[in-house]
Amino acid sequence: MFRRNATETCHVRSLTLRLVVMVASLLLGTSAALVNTTPAFACSCAGISTTRALREADAVFRGTVINKEIVGRGDVARTDIRFVVDWVYKGTVYREQLVASRHHADSCGLDPELGSTWVIFAIEGIEGEGDRAVSRLITTLCSGNLPTGVGPPVLGRPRPPLYGASDREERSTNTDRLLTRGFAIAGIGALSVAALAAVALGLLWRPGRSR
Repeated sequence: MFRRNATETCHVRSLTLRLVVMVASLLLGTSAALVNTTPAFACSCAGISTTRALREADAVFRGTVINKEIVGRGDVARTDIRFVVDWVYKGTVYREQLVASRHHADSCGLDPELGSTWVIFAIEGIEGEGDRAVSRLITTLCSGNLPTGVGPPVLGRPRPPLYGASDREERSTNTDRLLTRGFAIAGIGALSVAALAAVALGLLWRPGRSR
């Protein structure tokens, strides 16, 4: 009788141990699945030579970062980086130049430190929608930007930037565009009123109408 109880006890312990191992394995597997299902995004871009970056850019300049502002939210958020520009190697660049970049580094957005000096390679693009859309220089981590105050010789001889600030020019352009659009709408309205008046006069006055 004693031997039988001992055998049964050993069997129960064996089953209990197996059950514990199975539960632990299940928990570990579930944890691993949860960890693996978390997406990991990172900026990935091939290296680009300075010669190619110069060729593909619409504007190239050397400037110091004086301000950064985050615009928008979520995936469409961007960082407007303001530079004080001292030398221009290519394109139209102002003394105070605003350059847009994606806000998140995972989206290859550039996030330079305030006070740092860069040689920036940027392309022209449209930021915003509708009447708020503006033409603005855009750059990324993959544009070939150089965190240095010395432009490489391949960039050629630099020239001074244009006087003023690029975003002021953007506002002036937007104002002119809105005024032009307003005048066009007003003109169309005036023509419509004139056309309706002519039709009304034609209906009221007919040649040969009996009096």
